[in-house]
This record gives sequence, structure tokens and C-alpha cells, in this order.
Amino acid sequence: MISPIFTTIVISFLCIMIYMKTTTNRFNTGDAKRLEEERLSNSVRRKSLNDLKYIDIPFESLPFSRGTDDTDEVLAADEAAVLSLKGKKIVNFTGISNTDLKLTYGAPNLPILSEYDQNYTSLVKSLDSWGNHLMERGLKTEARKVFEFAVGCKTDLKSTYLPLADIYVENFEFDRLDHLTEVVDDINSLMKEPIKRALKEKGDITRYVEEKK
Repeated sequence: MISPIFTTIVISFLCIMIYMKTTTNRFNTGDAKRLEEERLSNSVRRKSLNDLKYIDIPFESLPFSRGTDDTDEVLAADEAAVLSLKGKKIVNFTGISNTDLKLTYGAPNLPILSEYDQNYTSLVKSLDSWGNHLMERGLKTEARKVFEFAVGCKTDLKSTYLPLADIYVENFEFDRLDHLTEVVDDINSLMKEPIKRALKEKGDITRYVEEKK
């Protein structure tokens, strides 16, 4: 007579084997699909880039020192970083894989698209640094202009959204805070939810009033 314990062990072992096989097959199927997409993407011919959403930097409206003597070295470096992008093409490809870029625009265009994306990364990082350094110096009006442009570019840097939110809250512009949340809803980034949670806390007017007492 077969022991019930032995039977239980055998059944458990079989269940584990079936689960492992099913899981492996599922992952292998996903890998196979990605590999096939990558293979196909490498054979896609060059396509037009006319529909790309290029970002134009509003140099005239951003708070550059324009050669005045009171600009410190840190702010000067931030401004220079933004100015270095003048004349370059900038496109936000956050959250879009190289495979998808090749499938959409053709494999031969990947190097130039990567350059556009790198320009975007440089832009939002430079704006973030510039805006926060302006905040540190109490230049909130100037910082607001820099941060608002960065938000318009759909940056996913939390350190850009939060100081701008502080400016809005201090001015009781809670409608602008709602707008920030709407922008974040539309960004294609893993940072979406953390930023939304932080903005929600900023929008707690009761908490803000208590902190100011």
C-alpha cells in the first residue's frame, strides 16, 4: 500500500514541475517575441522624421543674465549648458525603446534619434540644475520660468516639479498645481506615480497652513 505521505510528496513535486515549465515557457515566449521584434526592427528602412515633436528653447524668455556682472559661476555654468543646445534638435523619447524607434522610423535613423534624445536629457537636467540654483538664491520668479519650461518639455525629474509646486502653493495657485498633475499623467516614465504622490501632498492646503504657523 502506497503511503499517503509519499503520494502527497509526488503530487507536490509534479505540481512544482508543471508550474516551473509553464513559467519558463511564458518567459521564453516573451523573450522570443522581443527578439523577433528586434530582428524585424533592424530591417526597417529609413523613414521620414517630419512628424517628430521637436522642442524649441525660448532663449528670449528664459532668465539668462545676458552678460551682467552679477551672475555667479554656478549660474553661469547652468546658463552655458542650456545655451550649448542652441541650434541642436531636441526630442523627448523617454520610455521608448531603441527597438520601437527603429520599428517606427527605421534602423538607419537610430543614431540621429539617439542624439536628439541625448540632447533632451541634457536639456532637462540643465534646466533642473539652473532652476534649483535660482531657488537657492531666492530668485523664485526666474526659477519659475525655468521650471515651467522644463515641465512643458514633460521632464520626469521630481526635483523640477516639487520646487515649482512650492512656488504655486506659496502663491495659492492651486489651479496651477492641478495642471502639474495633468502634465505628469501624460509623461511616459516610471517616475509618474512618485511625482503624483508628492504633488498630492503639496496640494494639501490644510497641511500647508499648519506648517506656516
